Amino acid sequence: MTSVTSARLHDDGLARIPPADWRIVAGDDRLDLAHPYLAFREHVEPGRPVALTLADQHGPAVAVHGALTTPSTALFSHPWKMLTSPQFLRADERPAEAAALRAEHTALIEAVAGPATAPGSGETPAPHLALSRALGEALVIRGFDSSEVIRRPDLPPAARLRASTDLIAAAQDAIRDGLAGAVVLPFVDPGDQELRQVLGARGFQQAELTAISLFDLSRHPSYDAFLASMPRDRRYRFRSEPRALETAGLRLETVRLDDTVERVTELEVATARKYGGTPRPDALLATRRAMAGLLGHAIRVPAVRRPDGTIIACGLHLADGQAYYALVYGCDYGDPERSTSYQCVNFYDPLRYALDNGIRRVRMGFEAFAPKLLRGARLVPRETWLWVPDRRRLEALGRLLRFLGERCGPYLAALASHHRPPA
Repeated sequence: MTSVTSARLHDDGLARIPPADWRIVAGDDRLDLAHPYLAFREHVEPGRPVALTLADQHGPAVAVHGALTTPSTALFSHPWKMLTSPQFLRADERPAEAAALRAEHTALIEAVAGPATAPGSGETPAPHLALSRALGEALVIRGFDSSEVIRRPDLPPAARLRASTDLIAAAQDAIRDGLAGAVVLPFVDPGDQELRQVLGARGFQQAELTAISLFDLSRHPSYDAFLASMPRDRRYRFRSEPRALETAGLRLETVRLDDTVERVTELEVATARKYGGTPRPDALLATRRAMAGLLGHAIRVPAVRRPDGTIIACGLHLADGQAYYALVYGCDYGDPERSTSYQCVNFYDPLRYALDNGIRRVRMGFEAFAPKLLRGARLVPRETWLWVPDRRRLEALGRLLRFLGERCGPYLAALASHHRPPA
């Protein structure tokens, strides 16, 4: 029988975990589980990084990686922002019921956090801040588009399950000891039955709130074969939009991040601001420089140039032997000649590169479903699992999760069904 040691909490993230030890657990196949990528995520998240590891007699066995939330943590890394965001009411699909949905949503949030207006103050904090005040900030376990226990490949199934259980129990103990107010795995794959079994047994509440978009290219030996498999209208789109870029006098090429980091950051800031974000340019530039240092071998930057050489749009992507990861898009929205830059940078260049290099999965991240599904991506749901030590509040959070799940689940299923290719 494989014996395990007690789990170890690393409240400084990967700082004192040797890359070789992490590699024993994570293996070599997936960039999004590798030490350099997760070290990069520690630059992205504003909160303190955290890892938990557990070893057996053969060395490191299982691990998780994440961060503590702060008020400035972005929506998809902050569970209280997700649970209180109107985005997850999916009310646009049911406008006649929107007011009633918002009222019920507010009541369920108040059942967790208390009245919206603090007694005697007249102050009404943002809903996510009300949850933070009531529950504390959260330990969020997530990577690029998933939340998972990283397991050493040679672990037998029984040992893997036991080690995963012990690791999740250690995360709960850390919450009881004051590390944070909750432990949350926001993006569990429904196909990860082992992790779902562990979380259910440990008392976590869950709901399906979002999905990722994914191109599965495993049946296509080449880009031409991929095009040939499409319905005629989609094939026309794949051919006409790159031609439109050329007709506009623009050219698509791949550039090095370390040579273009200032311009790439400028364009990323412009996109964030266009969609309501409040990026800090200096901090983002430092993050991109750190990214170049940690992940330079895996970074791809497809860029669109004007005839004078100015980059007006770009993507910031990663690739390994198994998957292509589309991270962010940047664009000069004031340029009237940008044509089909968005489509070429985010879809046609990555898909061609992946097929030319034997990569079988292009992972497109969360939400913004319409342009991805229109071009043939499929939805893969993600489940949010969370736990707090207070039983009453955990039950109230469960009711809030179920309410949101009852809206998000059918919405995502209908999207997937509408865009499912014919058999």
